[in-house]
Amino acid sequence: LECADASWAPKWRKVLVPPPDSGKPPNFAEFDRVVRGMLNRISTENARLLLPLEPQLRGSPETAEMGEEQGDCAPWWAARCAALMLNHYIQVIHTNRCARGLAMRSADNVLPEYLDAVAPLLARSPRLVLSLVAWMARLLKWYDLCWPTTRLVLLAAREPREKTQLPGHSLGRLPAEVIKGRILTFLLPPLLPTSASSQDLGVPAALCTCWSDPDGQKDVVAVLAHLLLFTPAVAFPRLSACALAMAEAALRQPGEEKIYLAAAVLVSVSQRLQKYMVGKSPLKAEEQHLAQLDALALQLQHVQQDLECVTHLERDLSLAAAHARDQGNLSFFVYSRVLAASEHVNRAKEQYKRLFVPST
Repeated sequence: LECADASWAPKWRKVLVPPPDSGKPPNFAEFDRVVRGMLNRISTENARLLLPLEPQLRGSPETAEMGEEQGDCAPWWAARCAALMLNHYIQVIHTNRCARGLAMRSADNVLPEYLDAVAPLLARSPRLVLSLVAWMARLLKWYDLCWPTTRLVLLAAREPREKTQLPGHSLGRLPAEVIKGRILTFLLPPLLPTSASSQDLGVPAALCTCWSDPDGQKDVVAVLAHLLLFTPAVAFPRLSACALAMAEAALRQPGEEKIYLAAAVLVSVSQRLQKYMVGKSPLKAEEQHLAQLDALALQLQHVQQDLECVTHLERDLSLAAAHARDQGNLSFFVYSRVLAASEHVNRAKEQYKRLFVPST
């Protein structure tokens, strides 16, 4: 924090928007300028100097010890910063079409280095990660994908008949507060505060408009693929869960762009799982302490669950791609991403068997 105070901490404190009850109108122009300046200058070498790693620099009213939500950052701060970050990263992809087709480290692709630089902030701010997902949901129209299921759940919550008269499998037998308060929250994408996302003419208001065409959507998907591959480990479960849910919803709808989205997500998640499993075999760790083995067993369970999920989605993806090809509605580029998804899922499964399943 001392180094930050010598550089960018005063800038972050200066741009904190007054609270709603202060009587002062919100003005995000200076905040946007500081965030853009940070994004244009940041690198892995100077990240600790430029990033607002302390909660107080991100508009948090409480300290980190008070809990994740209180010690994270203000909702408006996360929503606004996430929009500016995505706009910056999409422009990077847009100027480098090679990075659109394949998310990997190379001399021509600077986005992985940008994500490495901002990783300390993503690791400390779950709310910022959720805001990134929320903007992705808007850009990729996840709300349109999941509204039929959402409407069905809402109708079940308003079931007028007596619960005893309903079939045993009916959602309407559950209390309305459980359906709307618990189940529905897992079906809807994360939401954004209106004050920071739509009531102005800055980047957040124009973000979805600028990248809503089919070509722009491919750039957005490429950024999502990079986030899945290069986000810090602590943020990956939150990001991957939302991405996999988005891919599953996409495969329920027709269209080549939906197949491309699902394929990109499966490629990145499978690559991330392969990378994680390197050198983590409990079958060769008898000398480790019991606590380490317990932690490894829990991680193994998470990997197994992720593999089951991507395996299920890979089957759905292959069926959707085959149907689209039969109708002549699938380009060679998108089909190549489908083949890559199947290949990486199979690699992850084979690696899992080789490392964690005892040979008979």
